[in-house]
Amino acid sequence: MPKRVVISHFFNESYLLPWWLRHHREIFDHGVLIDYHSTDNSIEICRELVPHWEVVTSENAKFAAFLCDFEVMKHEQRFPGAWKLALNTTEFFVAPGLAKMERVMEQHDLIGARLPGAIMVDTNPDNPPDPDKPLVEQKATGIWEDEIDFQALAIPGLTFPTRSRLYHRYDIGAYTPGRHSSHLPRQCNGSRDLGAIHWYGFSPWCNAFKTRKLQISTKRDNFDVKNGFGAQHQADIAELDGRWSKLAPLSGALVKAA
Repeated sequence: MPKRVVISHFFNESYLLPWWLRHHREIFDHGVLIDYHSTDNSIEICRELVPHWEVVTSENAKFAAFLCDFEVMKHEQRFPGAWKLALNTTEFFVAPGLAKMERVMEQHDLIGARLPGAIMVDTNPDNPPDPDKPLVEQKATGIWEDEIDFQALAIPGLTFPTRSRLYHRYDIGAYTPGRHSSHLPRQCNGSRDLGAIHWYGFSPWCNAFKTRKLQISTKRDNFDVKNGFGAQHQADIAELDGRWSKLAPLSGALVKAA
C-alpha cells in the first residue's frame, strides 16, 4: 500500500502536465489521474512520465462540482491509511517539510492539515519558462491568499481563499463542493514552511497557458452554470487579461511565515 497518493483530474493539459507530473512524482508514491475525455496527447504524457501511476477515464462527461468530488473520493477510498491530496493540474504541492508535517499530525492524532494557498501570478510574461526545468523554480512569484483583499479585487469566482487543500489520512476527504474545505474532524492549519499549494492560475502568462484556461468553460456542467459553480472559468481572453492585470502588481516572491 503506498504511503502517499495524489489524485488529479485533467482535460487537454498537455502544456502544464509535464511540469506537474515531474514535480509530483518526486513527492508521491502513487497517483490516480482522471482523464475527462482529453482530445490532445495528455494521456500519452502521463503514461510516458509516470508509467507506474493509474490513468482512468472519468465517469462524468463534463466537470460537475459535486460529481467530480464524489469521483475523487471514490478513488481516495481505495487507499486506506495512505496520506492523500486531491489537486488540479494548476496546483503544485510545494512541501519541503512534508515528513515533519506528517510526523506532527501522527503525534497529535490529527486527520489532516489545511494547506495554505498562494495564487501564482507571472510578473515577467515576456520570459517563457523552459519546459525542461521545474516550473516552480522558474515562475515563483505570487500572492499568499491570506494577504489578499478579495472584495477590493472584485474578480468573478475569486471571492475567498480557495486554494487551501486538505492533506489527510482518512478514507475520504469529505469535501464541500470544489474541495475548498472539508467536514472531517481533527484538522489543523498547515504551515507555509512545511507545505503549501502554489496555484498556477495566472502563470506562466503566455498564449499556450491562456488557451488551456479558455477551454475549461466548454466542459462545465449545466447544473454548475445555473448554480454558480466554477464561475471563474467563464471568461474570454480580454476578461482573463484584465484579471491578470489586477493581480500582477500584487505579485512577488513568496515570503514564508515569520
